Amino acid sequence: MALNFSDYNCEFCGKPATNVLFAAFVCGDKECIDKARDVRGGPGGHMARKAAGKSIVPEDIIREEQIIAGSDPADPKND
Repeated sequence: MALNFSDYNCEFCGKPATNVLFAAFVCGDKECIDKARDVRGGPGGHMARKAAGKSIVPEDIIREEQIIAGSDPADPKND
């Protein structure tokens, strides 16, 4: 099953997505690609988290960031 990118928007700017990089739908803008890499923890970021004994599951990471920021951890994606 092929992924239809026209169904998705860039997670950082809202433009139509053209690719999935660093576990995020992104457009072709370098700034958005860089943001996706940084959110993922940079090169090898998920393995650095794992080595530190932290979760690498995206929902857990979002929940952890929400707790630190003081927002509601009950809804990890703010849906």
